[in-house]
Amino acid sequence: MKNPMMSRLASLMLTLFLGVTPARAITNRFFNPSQPATVVATNITSGTLSSSGYLFSHTADGYWSASPGGPSTGRFFSVFWPGGVQAQAITVGPDVGVGANITLQRVDGQPFGLRAFTGKLLGNTAATGGAFEIMPQLNGEDAFPDPLMYDATGYAGNTFPHTPALSGYDTYVIHLWVDWALVGLTVVDDNPLLPAALQVSMAPPNSLHLFWPADAVGYALQQSPSLKPANWTTVTNMAQLVSTNIQVTVPLSGSARFFRLQAAN
Repeated sequence: MKNPMMSRLASLMLTLFLGVTPARAITNRFFNPSQPATVVATNITSGTLSSSGYLFSHTADGYWSASPGGPSTGRFFSVFWPGGVQAQAITVGPDVGVGANITLQRVDGQPFGLRAFTGKLLGNTAATGGAFEIMPQLNGEDAFPDPLMYDATGYAGNTFPHTPALSGYDTYVIHLWVDWALVGLTVVDDNPLLPAALQVSMAPPNSLHLFWPADAVGYALQQSPSLKPANWTTVTNMAQLVSTNIQVTVPLSGSARFFRLQAAN
């Protein structure tokens, strides 16, 4: 005997177009209030935030003590997400002398382009000079014998916009010898991860589950009542993380609908 639900799904599939648009470069601009971030790692000398498919790792002066010889309290941070990411120069403990570093990577480990960044001084460099030092890396190897240098000579509170226009690397380490904050950033996914084909399953009694891999960042689910002509609109139903997939539930209707995944601009 045929399963009525499976028969209904089979007939419905005749009116569904499940597709993925070709991948293209996706530009991400940080920082703004609409970009949430989650803490994925933290310890006494570093922390890592994740947002919009990127990882931001920064140094922290956690061994510092408010009273010489006293217990470690760590220094206070003054720049917080979504205003930016702060790096502290490590002044106490086993990592003294490493300076203040922010490391940029994609969550999926793929190469990306660093188009522009703005650094904000949280200490004075005017007396001796300062420069943001960027070392691109690929597969754990430095790209150049020496880091690329970008001016950062000034006083606490000064900001310095730069446009390095680098691409093809999976890691960018940005270094300064005093505390600073990354308060502006433009990155481009030159090869965004293409998700597996959009999939569908029945959701009793009268809905559909549409789902795709959660690690395929930068895509939106769209629908159209026809393909000739197509009129694609973004599906506004709430997306949920279910196991390793992003899932959207849509109610069944009496008319045909076509669905696709669209890469964000």
